[in-house]
Amino acid sequence: MQSLATKPDLTAQAHQAIRDAIMAMDLAPGTPLAQEGLAERLGVSRQPVSHALVLLRREGLVVDRGRKGQMVAPIDPDRLLDLYQVRGAIDRLAARLAATRLAPSDAPAKRFRRLIEDGREACAEGTMDALVKADLAFHQAIHALSGNEEIDRTAAGFWPHMVRSMRVVLEDSKGRDVIWDEHAAIAEAIVAGDAAKAGALAADHAERTGELTYQRLTRREDRQSL
Repeated sequence: MQSLATKPDLTAQAHQAIRDAIMAMDLAPGTPLAQEGLAERLGVSRQPVSHALVLLRREGLVVDRGRKGQMVAPIDPDRLLDLYQVRGAIDRLAARLAATRLAPSDAPAKRFRRLIEDGREACAEGTMDALVKADLAFHQAIHALSGNEEIDRTAAGFWPHMVRSMRVVLEDSKGRDVIWDEHAAIAEAIVAGDAAKAGALAADHAERTGELTYQRLTRREDRQSL
C-alpha cells in the first residue's frame, strides 16, 4: 500500500474560514451566502465551499433563504436561552471537577490570575474581539481543567452560537466588570478546592448571562419590528 500525498483539506479550511467570519460577525446574521462569491473571496472552487456550507447548516449557523439560496442564521433568542441552560449544567460539572482534581500547587492559581487580568485588561481596552477572546479563554480553561474530554466535545457545538451572543451581551459596558467579578469568584472557589461552591457559581453565572442575553435580544427584535 502506497503512502498518500499530504494535501490541504480545502473543505475544512473553507468551513473554518466561513465559521470564523460568522462568529466574528464579519458575516452578520441574515447575510446571503452565495457560493460563487464565497469561493472567489476564499480563492477556491465552489465545491469545498458547497461542502463547507453543508457542515455549517448542521451546526445551525447557516439556514435556507427559501428560493434565494442560503444565509447566515439569525440569532434566535429562544434557542440561545436553551443553550445557556445546557451550558449552565455543563459549567457546573466542569467547575466541580476542576476543583476536585487540581494538584496542590501555585500553577492553577497563577493561570486563573492571568486569565482574570486578561479579562480586566480587555474591559479597559473595550474592543469587542478582546472581550470575547478573554471570556472564551476563561471558560475553556475550566472545561480543560475538568479532565473530562466529553465536556470540550459537547461545548464545541455551542461555542459558535455563544460567541455571537457574547457580542450582544458585551455591548453593555456597565455589565463587563460584573462578569469578571463573577469569573474571579468562580476561579477562587476552584483554586480553593470548594467543588460545591465552584459548581454553583459557574451555573449561576451561565444562567444569569443567558437571561440577560435573552432579554437583550428580544428587546432588539422589538425595536427592529417597530
